[in-house]
Amino acid sequence: MATFVCRVQFLDDTDPFNSTNFPEPTRPPYYTFREDIPLINQIAGVHRLLKAPQKVCSAFFLSDD
Repeated sequence: MATFVCRVQFLDDTDPFNSTNFPEPTRPPYYTFREDIPLINQIAGVHRLLKAPQKVCSAFFLSDD
């Protein structure tokens, strides 16, 4: 079972001028993805970890920053 670990975070862009409703984490937490499970099946776990207020959708971004 191959895995990779990366930091995950969400961006609350519902109101760009008010960031007090859902403060974003200062240090994004780590999440371990499994390579033998499709990514779409792991998004719900990331959503629970982040306690993100947005609904889960199929649009997400990967960044190697």
